[in-house]
Amino acid sequence: MRQDVMTRMFRRTVAVAAVASLFALVPATAAGGGKSYHAPFKVGSNGGDQFSYHSATSDGTVTVGRIYPIPGVINCTKGGPFARLFVVHHAKSVVHKVTVSYDSAAVDNFTFAMVSLRDSHRHWYGTKTVRGLIQGSGTIALKPDRPQGHLPRDLTIEFGLQQSSACPNADFGTIKFTKVEVS
Repeated sequence: MRQDVMTRMFRRTVAVAAVASLFALVPATAAGGGKSYHAPFKVGSNGGDQFSYHSATSDGTVTVGRIYPIPGVINCTKGGPFARLFVVHHAKSVVHKVTVSYDSAAVDNFTFAMVSLRDSHRHWYGTKTVRGLIQGSGTIALKPDRPQGHLPRDLTIEFGLQQSSACPNADFGTIKFTKVEVS
């Protein structure tokens, strides 16, 4: 009889452990209703002046560069390059965090990476800018600074590179965005 009780307890323990391990394998985004986006991304706005190069491709690669050899007498000219990608997220619940992952980054001190969240009416809910030297792999996390209004609604997540305009300057940045996670 004691062996039967021990066998039942052992079976229950194994069953509880199996169920607990299944919960541990479920990603946090799946449990919280999060969503992930991967390439191909949509190509967003880009620009600059005749001294700059700017490119964004749907595979997630964004590159900006500028060589401006003329010193400014009073002030520098405008025209620093920028290039962006975006995804449209159909939000059914409040967005608490947007995390953008990247690889193969080589970004100098005057080029910066950014992530922004807005709606289709151009109401902005936050922007996160990473300035300074960026190398290798990493993430940029944006926590919106205000509520997103009535839900459900489409929200646009923009991400890319932008460069300050300096004179004279020779600056460059390239990065490959790999994933956008919304939670």
